[in-house]
Amino acid sequence: MLSGAVNIAVGVAELRNQGFGSGHGQASAPSGLGARHARLTVNAAVTWCELLLDTMADPSAPWRTSGPVAGPAVPGTRTPAP
Repeated sequence: MLSGAVNIAVGVAELRNQGFGSGHGQASAPSGLGARHARLTVNAAVTWCELLLDTMADPSAPWRTSGPVAGPAVPGTRTPAP
C-alpha cells in the first residue's frame, strides 16, 4: 500500500513535468486533461500529505520507541561515545 502512495507522489510530479503544470511557462494552455483529472491529482496530493503528517505524529513510530539509531558511517568522522 505504501508503494501506491509513493506512486501517487511520483505521478503528480510527472504530470507537471510533462507540460500539464503552469510552472514551465508554456506558450499555450495544455489540453487533454479535464476537471476530473485535476480533482484526482489534488485529492491524491492531499492523501499523500495526510499520510506523511500522520506518520510524523504517530507516537508509536519505530524511531520514537527505540534509542538513537546510528546512521551510516561518514568517512572522516567519528562516532560519539554513548
